[in-house]
Amino acid sequence: GRMFAIGCSMGPLMHYWYLWLDAAFPARGVRGLKTVLKKVLIDQVVASPALGAWYFLGMGTLEGQSLEESWEELKEKFWEFYKADWCVWPAAQLMNFLFVPPKYRVVYINVITLGWDTYLSYLKHRVSAGVTVPRGPASPPPASRPCAEH
Repeated sequence: GRMFAIGCSMGPLMHYWYLWLDAAFPARGVRGLKTVLKKVLIDQVVASPALGAWYFLGMGTLEGQSLEESWEELKEKFWEFYKADWCVWPAAQLMNFLFVPPKYRVVYINVITLGWDTYLSYLKHRVSAGVTVPRGPASPPPASRPCAEH
């Protein structure tokens, strides 16, 4: 439910973001490649970090984290998120801006987002290195590693 709420809150933002990009940088197809590449770069530098922050802060809030806790998690995981974002979204957006008619752009992005959201959920809920996971009374202690000095 939380992922659905965050996704629904991003839909209108993405709609207006693409309207603005298309108005500011009108181009489609290979003939407009230089302008399309500008759009991809602007999307990566402006929209991606903003939407990443929206995701981590929004999900944290819906999960009951304080704003400070959500901000700390965002700071901890941002660069991993942003590096992965650069691996997926520039190519996806290049195809989007080159070949997808403007009225279908959000739908196209939603299809790509199905896989992306799986990664975001993994990253969001992965236990950080410095975090202790509480164990119940019946949980066995963690297995010890053999000593390295043998």
